[in-house]
Amino acid sequence: MIDKEGEMMRYLSVIKVGLCFMLSAAASADGSAVEFLKSAKQLPTNPPFSEAVRAGDTLYLSGQLGIDPSTGKLAPGGIKAEAKQTMENIKRTLARHGYGMEHLVKCTVMLADIAEWGEFNEMYRPFFTDNYPARSAFAGSGLALGARVEVECLAFIG
Repeated sequence: MIDKEGEMMRYLSVIKVGLCFMLSAAASADGSAVEFLKSAKQLPTNPPFSEAVRAGDTLYLSGQLGIDPSTGKLAPGGIKAEAKQTMENIKRTLARHGYGMEHLVKCTVMLADIAEWGEFNEMYRPFFTDNYPARSAFAGSGLALGARVEVECLAFIG
């Protein structure tokens, strides 16, 4: 029998290695340094990751949950409320660093329950006008803080 969770973990490890390679290649290709971006407005608890990392013409956003910045807790109301708040958080993060949703080129969606895919999409669509970023999604066996959804994105900022 195939161990799906182990297979997914190996897949994610390969992705992380590739991302590290891309970061170093992007930084050295144009001679610019990698810049680690943090904002006290979004990350008041000083977590062990950057809000975003700029490398060359690419902005890598850390995964966002549906945390309401006014309460520091997940938006109440289930997947729809969390999905909308997650997308608002992504929009706010981009804006803080001078970018917008139109800069997004790839989003990865992690859902606690893949059956909530349709409800997530209802909240996702209004954040884009014409062009949608490339996207993939998968169900996770447990997201941070008991969240229903987490979204991480890449933006082209060149």
